[in-house]
Amino acid sequence: MKTILFHISSLQDGDIERVLIELLQGLDPHKYKIRLSIAHDLGDLEQLKDQIPSYVEIHHILDSKLSATKKKKIQKTISFTEKIYEELVLPFYKKRMHHTKLKELIADADLIVDFDMTLTPYTRLLSGKKKVAYCHFSLEHYWDGKKQKLDKLVNRLKKYDTVVMLCEEMKDKATKLYPALKGNVVRIYNALDNERIQALSNEGLGGYDHLLVDGYFCSVGQLNEGQKDFTMLIKGYAACVKKYDIKQHLAIVGDGPSRLMLEELAIDEGVGDMVTFAGHQVNPYKWMRNSELFLFCSKHEGLPTVLIEALSLSCPIIATATPTGIKEILMNGKCGTMVEPGDVTGLCDAIYKVLNDKALQQNHCKNAENILHQFEIKKMVTAFENLVVA
Repeated sequence: MKTILFHISSLQDGDIERVLIELLQGLDPHKYKIRLSIAHDLGDLEQLKDQIPSYVEIHHILDSKLSATKKKKIQKTISFTEKIYEELVLPFYKKRMHHTKLKELIADADLIVDFDMTLTPYTRLLSGKKKVAYCHFSLEHYWDGKKQKLDKLVNRLKKYDTVVMLCEEMKDKATKLYPALKGNVVRIYNALDNERIQALSNEGLGGYDHLLVDGYFCSVGQLNEGQKDFTMLIKGYAACVKKYDIKQHLAIVGDGPSRLMLEELAIDEGVGDMVTFAGHQVNPYKWMRNSELFLFCSKHEGLPTVLIEALSLSCPIIATATPTGIKEILMNGKCGTMVEPGDVTGLCDAIYKVLNDKALQQNHCKNAENILHQFEIKKMVTAFENLVVA
C-alpha cells in the first residue's frame, strides 16, 4: 500500500480546498494510506474539515497559537503590531516547525502532493521524494507577476516530478512563459461528483424559501476581493434593477473577509434589501438549482469548479471572461454568456438579455452536455493515479 502525503496551506471554504476534498473522497483507502498536512490551524475557519473522509490522517504543521495572527490577517482584524510580528518575527519559528513536522510526515511517504505550491521553499527537505505540485492559477498571477519572484518559483517547480495545470490554457501559457517546464507539466481538470451534487440540489432552501416568490439569481464563492469580483457583481445587479426594473433578488453564498464591505456596497447601491448574504453553506447546490441565473464575476481564475457544478445543474450562466479557465469551461460562450472583467454595464445588460431569452438558455444547456463528461470524478482520480504509478 502506497502512502500519499497531501499538503495545503489552510483549509478554508474555497475552490482549491473543494477540489482537494473531491480528490480525497475519490481515492480508494484500500489502495492508499492518505495523510493531509495543513500548514495553519485556523480553528472555526476550517469550514470544510468535516467533509474530509475519515480514513485521511490530518496533521497541522502549526498549532492554533502559531496560526493566530494568520487567522486575524485573513479576518482583517490584525493590528499593526501583530502584523509586524507575523511578517518579521514568526517566519523563523514557522520555518523551523515546518522542517521538524514535515520531516516526520514525509519519512515513509511514496508521493508528496503539494496541492497549493506552498511547499516549494522546502524542496531540499523533499529531495529524493517523488513530488507533484498543483498550480491553481495561471503562473503570471503568482507574486503579482513579479518576474524575479516568478523565476525563483519556477526554478523550484522544476525540481518536482510533475506540475499539474487545471486547464489547457494554463498549461500552454506556463510552457510558453517558462519552456523549461514543458517536460513535466500535465493537465488534469477539476472534477465533480455529479451524483452527489444532483442529490444535494434537491433539498429545499429552508428559511430562505421566500426568495422563490419573485425568483433570485445566485453567486457562490469566497468573499475575497483579491481574486473574486463581487463588487462588479453587486454593481451590475443594482444597475439592472434600476435600468430594467427586475424583481429577482440576488443570493450570495459564501463568506470571507470582504463580506462587510460588500454588504455596505449593496446598501450604497440601493439594493440592500434585495441582496441576501447567505454566508457559508454546506450545501450550495440547492441554491444553484433553484436560481434563475448563476452569476460569476472574477478577476483571475484557474479552473473554477463552481462553474462546472453550475453547468451540471443546468443553470443559465453569466461569467467574466477571465484569461484562463472560464472560456474553456463555457466553450467560448457556447455553454454560457461571457462579459469582460470589470464591465458593469455589460453585466447589467447580459442579465436582462439571458433572463428573457429562454431559447438561448436551452441552447447553452444542450451544449453543456458535450463537455460535462470531461469533468467526471473517475477521470480525475484515474489521471491522478497515473501520477502515483508513473
